[in-house]
Amino acid sequence: VGLVLFVATICDSVIFNATTIAMPKVFAEHLAALTASTLGIGALLSIVYVVAAMAQLLVGQLIDKRGVGRVFLPVAALQVPLLIVASVSPGIVILPIAVALMFSVFGLIPILDAMVAIIVDERWRARVYAMSYVLSFGASPLAVPLIAGTHDAAGGFSTLFLALALIGLGTVASALFLPQRALARA
Repeated sequence: VGLVLFVATICDSVIFNATTIAMPKVFAEHLAALTASTLGIGALLSIVYVVAAMAQLLVGQLIDKRGVGRVFLPVAALQVPLLIVASVSPGIVILPIAVALMFSVFGLIPILDAMVAIIVDERWRARVYAMSYVLSFGASPLAVPLIAGTHDAAGGFSTLFLALALIGLGTVASALFLPQRALARA
């Protein structure tokens, strides 16, 4: 279970940070015909992120109704095809794809926290949360060189989204290896 949390936390941190950091530039490149100003791009991103933040509420309700074990895999698996579709989406098509993608990215946040709350004994929970956040903050900076390297090498964000899809497979693999008996207390 610890390895599942470890892998999922690292993968999710890189994906979350890479998508949130790159999305303004993705919109600037793809939506130049729709908006020519940073204010317009920021307004579109604000809408995307507000909708995506609602995923945390929805996923929290799903966890309460179905259990974290049944929610983790579908949400993790949703990211991979969305990242692949984002890699080939031209122009304005990126807007609905970005909404769905960021919805799945934000949706994974409460899942990992719920797993810690369910699996870890109360006496160790604060320490495990601390370790999880240290892992997350440690992995997050990897997003910046990944964005720069893939964008410069390929002249766009297609390679970044494909690389993130591969990283997303790490989250899916961790979800597949999550022992259901560990979540029996859920």
